[in-house]
This record gives sequence, structure tokens and C-alpha cells, in this order.
Amino acid sequence: MTQQTQQEAVPRVGRSAQSAPSGSRPAHELIAALNARLDRLPGWGLHPAVYAVLGMCYLLAFYDIAVIGVVLPRLADDMHLTGSQEALPITLNLIGYIVGAYALGNVADALGRRRTLAIVMTLLAASSLLTALSWNDVSLAAFRFIAGVAIGSQITLSATLIGEFAPATSRGRYLAKNIVWASVGNVIPAILAIPLLRIDGTAGWRILFAIPALVVFALVLFRDHILPESPRWLATHEHHARADRIVSAMEDRNRARTGGELPAPVEVPAEENAGGFPTSALFRRPFVGRLAVVFAFWFIFYFAVYAFLAYETTLLDDLDATLPSSVVITAIGFAGGILGAALQPLFIDRIERRTNVIAGLAVFLLGFVMLAVATGPALVVVGAFLASAGLFLSIIPAYAYTAEIFPTRARAAAMGVGDGLGHAGGAVQPYVVVPLLAAAGARSVFALLAAVTVAAALVMLFAIRTNRRALTELSQ
Repeated sequence: MTQQTQQEAVPRVGRSAQSAPSGSRPAHELIAALNARLDRLPGWGLHPAVYAVLGMCYLLAFYDIAVIGVVLPRLADDMHLTGSQEALPITLNLIGYIVGAYALGNVADALGRRRTLAIVMTLLAASSLLTALSWNDVSLAAFRFIAGVAIGSQITLSATLIGEFAPATSRGRYLAKNIVWASVGNVIPAILAIPLLRIDGTAGWRILFAIPALVVFALVLFRDHILPESPRWLATHEHHARADRIVSAMEDRNRARTGGELPAPVEVPAEENAGGFPTSALFRRPFVGRLAVVFAFWFIFYFAVYAFLAYETTLLDDLDATLPSSVVITAIGFAGGILGAALQPLFIDRIERRTNVIAGLAVFLLGFVMLAVATGPALVVVGAFLASAGLFLSIIPAYAYTAEIFPTRARAAAMGVGDGLGHAGGAVQPYVVVPLLAAAGARSVFALLAAVTVAAALVMLFAIRTNRRALTELSQ
């Protein structure tokens, strides 16, 4: 089929919506026309350096999430922490994540995605340096809370921006390509810990905590010709001329890449202008039902995820694996996350999100089952590898799903409620996992995490279909 024939076969935006001057057109027509232009793009319309910005955000955010589990045994010895004192920085970090994802998600819906992300990245850099300077359990917990505020909102905003910039047919693929860097960030702490934790004194774990401060260097790329504000957000806040300039630049990059004209825009429903408190839009049909599903999923899922990430080294020690050290096993296991994340761009937009998440959870489940029954080092390594791979195979399509089923005027806030408040599951898990580990051992903990993973999969059966559907269609 020729390009001309393809264009003729596609429903077009009405003539008045394409040709009328922007100053004479109603706001809802301008928003609909701009969203249609974005959705029809055949590829990524931004500067390639955006991958460096958002990739670094994901890498250092997941690095910061994983580092506490790697350094906790050494840090607990150095600071002479009790079991409850060990749990406090993990819990406060997750509470901070909840606060940051929700509060700054609303700020991003009100003030803009890019401006809020710049604030968040500065906060992450500062909190990482402060954590590295911790002198007791109270200071450590306080600084980990601040880091949680930054991490929660950073992940929320990164997913929101990618979803709003990407074409309708490939939102999942572009998000998955960026989250590959999250899987790399997940494994780096365990690799660096092998030499650094051998250093006498506290310097090793302090260096490990300070590394996410490097994220501040990405701020030099926060410019309209590299990482602009979301044009969908600009349009709903009546910045139509600026939104038009950004979309036009994205169209020009696609024309230069393809060497031809772009497909005609497909008519999409209009979105409402932003107004009022962003979260209020979520408590209307159909969004309230969707919100309940994603909150339940993330709460259950993060219970398992954070129990695994925060206590993997401790749990593996309890299994008495006959390998050089549990840190080495953790590093090998986290490499499975890189494989899982690398596979998702290949099929995320070909398989419905719900099916994709459940398939990833099946791999996550298999890893936990193997760890629960492992009697030798081979099963321990394979189980840790599969659990890490399953984590990223399921979390990537789950992020994509959460970021695409709510309206632009409250999308970041919805990510904050679903993914952010869902971290309450991770915040409560230490008070279940630590006593269970002490009373019944690591195998019982892994059996519990397997059961929790099954529950998360059951919740996802209630998810709606989103693949290859326009964001404006899903926002109705």
C-alpha cells in the first residue's frame, strides 16, 4: 500500500480543525488537533539526548532503591543497629516515596512536568550526599525519607513524560527502552559493593550512597530543543503556541528521519482543559475504578518487590548458599533484571499490557518458588536470576499501563496515587518479613512472596485494554 493510499484510508481530523487559525479555534479543538498530531508520529520526535536524561533518571533512581539492601548488613554492623532500627530507614524511604509521588505528581499536573522533574533531580542529588554523611540511625532514616520523596516523584514523572511524548502505537516500547537503564541501576550497587565494602571503616558504603548525586548533571539538558515540556500538558494549560512549536519540531525530526510526509492525523476526542485540584478528576467514573485496580496491584506487588530488593542479601545468607558470598549471588541475580528489561521492547506493544504483566509475574513467581525449595547453590542462583528477570518483565508494562489510563490533567497525580501510594505495600513489608525470617527462616519468606505474587496477578485480570489506543481515547 502506498503512503498516499495509507493516508486516505485513515480517518482525518475535520477540515476546520486543521485549517482554522489557532486564535479563532476553541480550546478543545486545539487540544484534540495537537494530540492527533502527536499520536500519528511514526517514531520518537525528540533529540536523542532525551534518552540520556530519562535513562539516567531511571538508572540512578533504581540504583538508590537497590543500594540499601546491598549495604544494610555492613551498615548495621558499623552503626550497631537492631532489627527495628534496620527496618526504619527502609520504611521511611518508602513513606517518602509515597509522599513524593503523590504530592509532586499533583505539582507536576499544576506547574509542569519538566519544571517539577528538575526540582526532583536536585532533591535526589542532595539527599544522596546527605545519606552518605549519616552518623546514626536517626540521621540515616531522615535522609532516606528525603531520598524517597525524590525517587517516587522522579519515576512517576519520567513515565508520564515518556507516555505523553511517544506515539500511540509505540508508547510501551519507548518506556521499556528507558527502563532498561533502571535494570542496570538495579545491579550496579551489588557489583560496586564487592570491592567497596572491603574497604576498612565506613568509606565504602558512604561512597555507594553518594553515587546518585551524579543525576544533577542531567539538568544541563533541560532545554526546549532537547527535553521540552510535555506539549499535551501545555495544551491543556492554554499554552497552545508553545505546544505547537514543540510538536512541529517533533514532526520535522520525523520527516527528516523518514524522508517523506507524515501520515494524516487520526481524529481523536478532545480533552478537558486543566482546572481545580488534579486528584479530584480521578474520583469520577471511569477513573475511580481504574485507580482502585492500579492501587491494589502496586500495593501487593511492591510488598514482594521491596522485600526482595531490601532483604535479598540477608535472605540468601540465611539459606547458607555455598557460594563465595550472598553479595555475589545478588549481583548475578540482578543481571536477570537486565535481561528481562532488554526483552520487553521487543514485544511490549505486541502483547496486551494485562497479559504482559501477568506473564512477567509468572517468571517472578517461579524465581521465588525455586528460592523457597533450593537445596544447593545452583537453584539459589537460578532462582535469584529468575526473580530479578520477572520483576522487570512485569514492572515495565505495569508502569506503561498506569501512565496511560488517566487524563492529561491528572496523569501524574494518578501515577502518584497508584504507583506512589501503592508503595505502602513496600513500607509495611519489613514488619512482616523481618519477624517471619527470625521465626521461620528465609524459605518461609520466599514462600510468602510467591503467594503475594499470585495475588498481584489476580488483580491484573481487571485491567482494561490499552495497547495501540490513543491517550485521548483512554482519557474519556
